[in-house]
Amino acid sequence: MAMAISLSGGASFAQTQPDSTDLPRVLVSATGVQQPLADVLSSVSVITRRDILRSQAQSLADLLQGEAGFEFARNGGPGAVTSFFLRGQDSINTAIVVDGVRAPVDQIGSLLVIDIPLQQIERIEILRGNASALYGDAAVGGVISITTVSGTGAAQASGAITLGARNTRELQAGYAAEIDGLRLNLSAGQSASDGFSAMNTQKNTSANPDKDGFSSRFVALSLAKKQTADLRYGLRYQASNSSADYDDAWGAPTDINVFKKDTSNLSAYVRNALSTDWTSTLQASVSNLRYEDAKNGVVYTAGDWSYKNGVSTGTQRELRWANDYQLAAATLLRGGVDYFDASYSGQGDNAYEMRKTGRAAYAGLTHMLDAWTLQANARTDNLTTDKPSAGAAATNTQAINSSLLGLGYHLGGAWRLNASLSTGFRAPTAYEVAATPAIKPEIHRSQELGLVYAQADTYARLAFFDTHTDDAINSDGGWPEKYANVGRVQNKGVEAALKTQFAGNALSLSLVSQDPQNLSTGQRLARRARNYASLDVSRTVAGFALGTKIYAADERKNSDYDKVILPAYTLWSFYASKALDAAWTLRARIDNAFDRQYELASGYNTPGLGAFVTLQYQPK
Repeated sequence: MAMAISLSGGASFAQTQPDSTDLPRVLVSATGVQQPLADVLSSVSVITRRDILRSQAQSLADLLQGEAGFEFARNGGPGAVTSFFLRGQDSINTAIVVDGVRAPVDQIGSLLVIDIPLQQIERIEILRGNASALYGDAAVGGVISITTVSGTGAAQASGAITLGARNTRELQAGYAAEIDGLRLNLSAGQSASDGFSAMNTQKNTSANPDKDGFSSRFVALSLAKKQTADLRYGLRYQASNSSADYDDAWGAPTDINVFKKDTSNLSAYVRNALSTDWTSTLQASVSNLRYEDAKNGVVYTAGDWSYKNGVSTGTQRELRWANDYQLAAATLLRGGVDYFDASYSGQGDNAYEMRKTGRAAYAGLTHMLDAWTLQANARTDNLTTDKPSAGAAATNTQAINSSLLGLGYHLGGAWRLNASLSTGFRAPTAYEVAATPAIKPEIHRSQELGLVYAQADTYARLAFFDTHTDDAINSDGGWPEKYANVGRVQNKGVEAALKTQFAGNALSLSLVSQDPQNLSTGQRLARRARNYASLDVSRTVAGFALGTKIYAADERKNSDYDKVILPAYTLWSFYASKALDAAWTLRARIDNAFDRQYELASGYNTPGLGAFVTLQYQPK
């Protein structure tokens, strides 16, 4: 049986009927090793391309909402500042991997690919829980692994156009082919929306009440060549730029604030089967980012009283060497090394210059013995962050070890029991080191107990989890800002997920009950609910695939700096699709069907009732 140490990957799915819930059969790791999802010790969810198309979601955040363990907060509509929370951890404690490459973050640790166009994505795997022993820095809440679309089969074109509420319009076109073993996929697209006022001007009277629009463009190219049965190599390029209007509570009602972001990534890999038992993959990538923050057409400069950067830039280079060795039929070894070099610079009131480098070595073992599965992983990271122009006084060097020990037992029939213990870390960001050079990493310790049921078209998972954080990095809230390792954080709870067929319906259910809190202050962690749940039900009626999704979350504390409580809310959405012929599909969606007024951040508006229609061309 093939096994995978890496718990991140894609899945193939059984399709019982056009509107059926996709039930995972095989988990494909980022290095291509396959493992039945039911045998994976950690909690994993998989979203396929078919799920993405059926959802008709407007953004990655909207797509993931309702997945077990996932929450998000956003300062307005799509394109606005967005935070992801996995297992109740801060957004900075989540790792995103795209095609096996760790996605870069900016100087404050913000995730850069949260607005990746969904048209680029083939599948998404969400690994919940502490995974630093596999992925290193900041992977303590979990990992979101994204696989982009690649060309297979005969040459064909594809495309889609979407029109909808708030003058939303989206256009996407693609071309895929496979010629003499060379797979090609090229796609490009653009989207725009007039949006709505990001801020509630009754609460923030200085904010501009006009609509805050959003626009974006992207292009992606994938090339993959199977040279021989043992040797494969490939190249991927992705670039996007976006522009989002936003509101400022401390500005003037006539101010026009615009945030622009440009990102690109170029990666190449070589995968070689050195023997029947040993597969080696070498991967290199370079990523670039540029932020531009402007008010009334003028980029912010030094002297503005603000927490904004006029222009921020960053470049990250990464090199990874991964190896999988099948020591025996029931034993798989995995090991490798990672290296990255990132540099950042900023202008404006927060002007800085920083460089961050890291090297890591990791090893892992998976062994199966009768009804037992044992997993052990260890990783050591050496990280250095410094301000080149300031010399040794502004240098922060850390060596951190992470570990994961997992044990699974097949109870018989469709039942399996899993348990794991893990340690991880979150290194200081470039900005935190610039402000406080002696700052130390956060240390995280996690434990999880899970029960899995997997049979036919039913997959269910129940997990009990507990994560403690020591030396949490806290800001003093001053100006200029300083940081200290004075926090202690804990989140523990229960998480349930189910996918099944019931009475002719495809049913997907998730439920989370947790207690995320700052032990140092006794306060709940901001913008995370104690309880949240989702229900998605779909079926085919007279050739139409019809579905309903319900998402509910209870009250949340707004911020560490106020006493505002965000009320509980429930959202309903309806979606439908109809295959017009073998190539054309018409899709429709109604979001926030009952026009519920709710907040993800105090003082910020959220999307109201909206209807969207998509015409998709995709030859079978």
